[in-house]
Amino acid sequence: MNTSWIFEQLDKISSIGGTIHGQNRLAFSENDMKAREFLKHLIDKIGLEYREDTFGNIFALYNNGSHNQIVATGSHIDTVPDGGRYDGTLGVISSLAAIKTIKEKKEKISHPLELIVFQAEESSRFGHSTMGSKIIAGKLENFVQWEQSKDNEGISLVQAMKDAGYNFYYINKSVVEKDRYKYFLELHIDQSKTLTNANVPVAVVDGIAAPLRVRVTIFGEAAHSGSTAMRDRKDALVIASELILAIRNISLAYDERQAIATVGKIDIYPNAMNVVPGTAVMYVDIRGIHAKTIEELFGLIRSESSKIALRYKASSEIELLSSEKPCALNNIVTDTIELSCKELKIPYIHTISGAGHDTMNMAEITECGMIFVRNVSGISHHANETILDEDIEKGALVLHDALLKLSR
Repeated sequence: MNTSWIFEQLDKISSIGGTIHGQNRLAFSENDMKAREFLKHLIDKIGLEYREDTFGNIFALYNNGSHNQIVATGSHIDTVPDGGRYDGTLGVISSLAAIKTIKEKKEKISHPLELIVFQAEESSRFGHSTMGSKIIAGKLENFVQWEQSKDNEGISLVQAMKDAGYNFYYINKSVVEKDRYKYFLELHIDQSKTLTNANVPVAVVDGIAAPLRVRVTIFGEAAHSGSTAMRDRKDALVIASELILAIRNISLAYDERQAIATVGKIDIYPNAMNVVPGTAVMYVDIRGIHAKTIEELFGLIRSESSKIALRYKASSEIELLSSEKPCALNNIVTDTIELSCKELKIPYIHTISGAGHDTMNMAEITECGMIFVRNVSGISHHANETILDEDIEKGALVLHDALLKLSR
């Protein structure tokens, strides 16, 4: 495999929306659309058939005449604000390189191969993650929420899609047939220090933790900051602060059970220096590898929010925003990845993903697997995200070999 080609394309796509602060290709933004045009030209140059669906997912097919089910691979190229250069993009370029190699070398396959470049994997712009793969898999339960979602500048998803040349109200046309794909395989940068700590270049992913997201509203009482005695206050921010610490302590107890909770955002009202906060709205991200454990953690947080608010003679309300199912990946695809590592003599471990991926949704319609590549920085969603060239090469080799095995 020509890994220098992978490095070259990574450099080119990273120049689109890339600054010293990181990558900026938010879903349906101008930079995102430019990067997708770059990919379409690249796909065309390689000589693959490609199409876009009504949401902007790109599909590039290599078919040697077979009418069998498709073996698919891919990832995403949209980013968080000031994101890393490998998150998603490494999987797209490595997948394209593998298909390019198979095509050029005329390597024998019995199933067509397809690259999928998912749209809107990151939730950064509109608050909903893995949207492109959800649509492909027919998971349209959040249609109304999607329709109403807006970015930080007040631009709705509906409008952003229209500006980019798509019609939100046609997305149901992009649901694929349940039997279209035989397998799906995604390569992705490790978004933790797991592989670095284990000193191995790649990992076989056995499962993906799912996010459950909630909004907790604390109803205190706004009051004058100078004339209201401390003992008489129902300070919503103080209550929220106690709850944040409680959530941290609850999560620490769940470390061994592979579940975690994070308060990532908080809004205060009326948000004035000389007013005791009357309302606090917290956004909590709960993740775990087992559905029962996620529900347990959610229940404890719900109970704690009520108890802490009651202590201040205030009240709280908790609203479920979204809930995903954890995804197990112990199947033919993971076994194949492991076999490829062994045959190529590339050291590996088994791991789980704490972050969500498009693979979670593809697993609703086909058997899936994931390959992680070592992140020496241990940091993701950040400009300092780093992979060694030799690890990129090892990951690409495993991907190529596993795709060949799965498509024969």
